[in-house]
Amino acid sequence: MNFISKKVLDFQKKKLESAEETLRKYIKEVEKLENEDKPKELENSRKMIKIWTDNIDKIKKEIKKIESR
Repeated sequence: MNFISKKVLDFQKKKLESAEETLRKYIKEVEKLENEDKPKELENSRKMIKIWTDNIDKIKKEIKKIESR
């Protein structure tokens, strides 16, 4: 693996870490909102969980692709 690939891989791993932290934040928010009567906010947070889950999957695929080179 060349220098640029290593840098890109490091960047992708940091991006993955950040995305997972954001996902955890939205999961906690959903747990909190389930106890309250705020259906609009709850729905928005669930959509964000779906979006961040998809983002994490894409980042993991990109990491695998870089590592396989």
